[in-house]
Amino acid sequence: MSKQDYMNIAVQEPPLDYSFRSIHVIQDLTSEEPRRGLRPLRHSKSGKSLTQSLWLNNNVLNDLKDFSHVVSQLLEHPEKLAWIDLSFNDLTSIDPVLTTFFNLSVLYLHGNSIQRLGEVNKLAVLPRLRSLTLHGNPIEEEKGYSPSLPHRQYVLCTLPCVTTFDFSGVTKADRTTAEVWKRMNIKPKKVRIKQNTLWTMSPAIALAFLPLVVTLLVRYRHYFRLLVRTVLLRSLRDCLSGLRIEERAFSYVLTHTLPGDPGHILTTLDHWSSHCEYLSHMGPIKGQILMRLVEEKAPASVLELGTYCAYSTLFIARALPPGGRLLTVERDPRTAAVAEKLIRLAGFDERTVELIVGRSEEVIPRLRTQYQLSRADLVLLAHRPRCYLRDLQLLEAHALLPAGATVLADHVLFPGAPRFLQYTKSCGRYRCRLHHTGLPDFPAIKDSIAQLTYAGPG
Repeated sequence: MSKQDYMNIAVQEPPLDYSFRSIHVIQDLTSEEPRRGLRPLRHSKSGKSLTQSLWLNNNVLNDLKDFSHVVSQLLEHPEKLAWIDLSFNDLTSIDPVLTTFFNLSVLYLHGNSIQRLGEVNKLAVLPRLRSLTLHGNPIEEEKGYSPSLPHRQYVLCTLPCVTTFDFSGVTKADRTTAEVWKRMNIKPKKVRIKQNTLWTMSPAIALAFLPLVVTLLVRYRHYFRLLVRTVLLRSLRDCLSGLRIEERAFSYVLTHTLPGDPGHILTTLDHWSSHCEYLSHMGPIKGQILMRLVEEKAPASVLELGTYCAYSTLFIARALPPGGRLLTVERDPRTAAVAEKLIRLAGFDERTVELIVGRSEEVIPRLRTQYQLSRADLVLLAHRPRCYLRDLQLLEAHALLPAGATVLADHVLFPGAPRFLQYTKSCGRYRCRLHHTGLPDFPAIKDSIAQLTYAGPG
């Protein structure tokens, strides 16, 4: 087969897809079966794949050791590799091995652990690179990160051939700005210093901004009140009492509730949050949605990630069918101790509600062997929205979600879980519905519970 014939076939070939395989090291590719698509892959006489695309997304790779060697074992012409998808792994840097594939035109690195924007400089040697993604990496936590200035222009300055960055097309204005940056040799750090100097303005200029500040405070007064109650007042009371808010709430429950009555305990927690200290809990409206769904689905086993003060735990436990089991995971031992007391005070024993103390990413791989949970018919994600996507993919990877399982995710709009929602809507394995509500005691701040129905592995 001539090289021209190979190019014509390879461009039309589906990718060699090793996504969602829980691959830890590149060497595992030689023993792992690729995913099957709608069209079968073609192979050469030597048994190697005739394709220019390699997908390794949604695995647990933290380095690319022996990448070139393994790729040469999988592809008939590895030097023609044009598309590499390494998104949603644990890579901390851009490995120089990627710069040896000079035909590379598409490189997906979003959802990794890359911390330095300067890693992009390594890709400048790739003459055909047209599409690059970096969003969802720790570099987003740097002050000022956004797909716009300054980092977008930094990337375009470094990689002038790129036409699509973070799934957004590069405009003529982007090119013009990048060219100005290139001539002025501007770096992102210097831009941030210039931005900071804006605060050294004269009192007259500062006074001119006063109407704008007042307008923002009026418009976002609900968020300002929430900030005061959840951060300022809570921190002050923590210092004065030496107790956390959930510990103070438990003391209030002990003196104002009836043991063995989960409904009365929930009402007492609501009263505490409304009239004493804001608890940042699910609230009665979301609680009723949760309880109704549990009653409708009648799951034999439920997994909750994020116990907190056991508020949502009690709603689930009340609605469990006879013989149902709830495993709830809380990472903070001090918070878990309070939740354990509230669960037992409500009358639920360990056979019905088992509380596990630990990080969700460490607990999920041990659920089957250590906690005898072979499947979770219903899952509630109520811990940290930025961890939702990672933990959902862990549940998929360890085959803990049966077809038809229900996954509920709280706070998907505030503070928000955009990557999680984007993934569930685009991967094709979930049907998604949003239950729109507001925060308890702050109905003007809109939020939603996402209800996902799992269709099974693709």
